[in-house]
Amino acid sequence: MAIYSRYEPHRKKKSGTPWFLLIFLIILGSLGYFYRKEIFFLFARDQSVRAEKAKEKLIELWKSDKLKESDIEDFQTVAVSFSEKDPTDPQAFHLIARSLYWNLPRIGIFFDSSSLVLNLGSDFSEFIGKTQLAESTLDSIFWNARTAEALSGSSFSDWENNRLLLFLTETYRHVKRPGALTKDYGSIDTSKLSPEFQSVFVWLLTYNTMQAGDAVGLEKILDATKKQGYVGKIQFSPREENFLKGMSKFYKKDYVNSLSLLRSTKTANPDKITETAVITEATIFHMQNLTQKGIDLLEEYYGFSGKKNEEILNIIRVMLKERPTAKTKLDVGLPK
Repeated sequence: MAIYSRYEPHRKKKSGTPWFLLIFLIILGSLGYFYRKEIFFLFARDQSVRAEKAKEKLIELWKSDKLKESDIEDFQTVAVSFSEKDPTDPQAFHLIARSLYWNLPRIGIFFDSSSLVLNLGSDFSEFIGKTQLAESTLDSIFWNARTAEALSGSSFSDWENNRLLLFLTETYRHVKRPGALTKDYGSIDTSKLSPEFQSVFVWLLTYNTMQAGDAVGLEKILDATKKQGYVGKIQFSPREENFLKGMSKFYKKDYVNSLSLLRSTKTANPDKITETAVITEATIFHMQNLTQKGIDLLEEYYGFSGKKNEEILNIIRVMLKERPTAKTKLDVGLPK
């Protein structure tokens, strides 16, 4: 057997991980296990701060009318990333819904005085346009806002803004009656609404109040738009106010007062208010079994407006089918 002197080089040991490094890795792994939640929430908080800063940037761009498509897309990316980092945070899903809301003007949906007055006699689906893009956008807003509400359990930082988005999409979904919607969402604290939602709230509240035939509620809204410090932006001329009141009376089935108010809004200009006033007046006559009087009124307006309004012909056609004894001078495509 060979004997090695203390000067003879030792045989080379097999390479391996030093024992102190193994211990360090074990300790690190243990700390990671016990503090994984803290580490997770550290990254989630970072995403939350980033998302809030992106939101504030978008609001400022909106105020200065400098908001671009790329800004909205960047914000949506941040919001989605936030929801992936922390799928239990209601704020993340609210911000996704909010990013989708910013797309509405890009597809032609604006909440201003003009669009409100022009669509009071129409269904909400006609206002948003029956396109797949508009419908899918509003559906996505609804489900993300509803998820935020479900996750919160109670109020969170954008609670009132989230309720506004639900008010919008519930109006679109048309599951609840207008009166129920104003009861559910009419109490939104406007002092906590973001600037871009102030006019939307007034728009939705007015629209649903009208559809519910709530004349008293409408008066309160009109009064509020005239008060000092009002920030809703939507305001009405005296003619528009009479039109709103007339339509409200119509939905309430107070036809006498409705006719009086609507007639006062008609002008020599065949604009949307005049047209809706005429159609509503003719509709009231038809409902009161005075169909011929209603058709005569529509025929007169058809000529006055330049004989290009297909909607008038459609309404007359429906009236004739329901009251076969009535007559029309116009060719509406029915056998004589």
